Amino acid sequence: MKTSPYSPDDFMVSLYEKNYKDPYENVKTKEDVIRVNNEIKQKAKEIFNLDKIEKVSSYKLEKAGESVDFGTYTLNKYSVEICPQLKMLVYISVPKKITKPAPAVVALCGHGYGVRQILSINKKGKKKRIRYFDNYQKNFAHELARRGCIVASPELFGFGEARLKKDLIKPFYISSCDELSHHLLPYGLTVASMRVYQAIVCADILLQNENADKEKLSCMGISGGGLTALYASVLDERFRKTVVSGYVNTFRDSILSLWHCPDNYIPDILSVGEIYDFASSLSPRKLLIESGKRDKLFPFEASSKTHKKLKKIYSLADAEENLIIDVFDGKHSVSGKLSFDFLSE
Repeated sequence: MKTSPYSPDDFMVSLYEKNYKDPYENVKTKEDVIRVNNEIKQKAKEIFNLDKIEKVSSYKLEKAGESVDFGTYTLNKYSVEICPQLKMLVYISVPKKITKPAPAVVALCGHGYGVRQILSINKKGKKKRIRYFDNYQKNFAHELARRGCIVASPELFGFGEARLKKDLIKPFYISSCDELSHHLLPYGLTVASMRVYQAIVCADILLQNENADKEKLSCMGISGGGLTALYASVLDERFRKTVVSGYVNTFRDSILSLWHCPDNYIPDILSVGEIYDFASSLSPRKLLIESGKRDKLFPFEASSKTHKKLKKIYSLADAEENLIIDVFDGKHSVSGKLSFDFLSE
């Protein structure tokens, strides 16, 4: 390997040590945890800059396609304006037989086909068992709907049908994340900001549904969708349960050490905390983490360290029972072994 005294490698490594300070370093009591949790949430508001997003006053759902009958539930496709000149595509799965208010879930996809990869539908909106790359997302929105949940699944900013026009002719797995990430920065925004906003809009939509249990609003995401689920839950306490699959790790061992899509990079976020600090700030709310032992994007060795950090904070918050960690023998993927029942119960 070539070397040069002017290579910035050492400088980049040193930035982590100089910028990251453990916000929970001196916590000893439940009151300390609550204080730090609130500090992280306040700083997260500044990091994500959602106030800079021009919003609409109300969200009006408009049918955008034919409904799909999945037997026990119906999948409906809607369009909704969330910003001036920006519409969001969202699929809402509704059980056919609802005898009591149903758990409501915001389902957030990762890279791939876009939202249809978690819905078991093809490009034409027809039923299809998606198996792209063995479908690491495991059709999880479909699985939750089968279990009686009302599920809102948005097409996340830069994925699938929400790509830039010039990218729509490219293969399905080519996202618009790179260009959108760069072009949002001059406005003080990131792709993560836009997706977190989408998740919060979906929460608003679900809570307007008369059949949704207002006390059982939750969200689940895998990979980039896990990122969105985590930070949306930090910013919006209406999410009572959160499932983060294939994301809770460390910036140092994953995002800053391996190639990742630009949508993972959020300016100044390390001044607030590590990934596990944001996850800890959800305490005492219910949190389920899925970590695959063979995950190469979010290495398990680092994930296991974050599990210990999380357990410590949840213990101090007197909420040990509200933290569930599903370690499974798999790659970068959804497990579902515990999470599907966790969200549907």
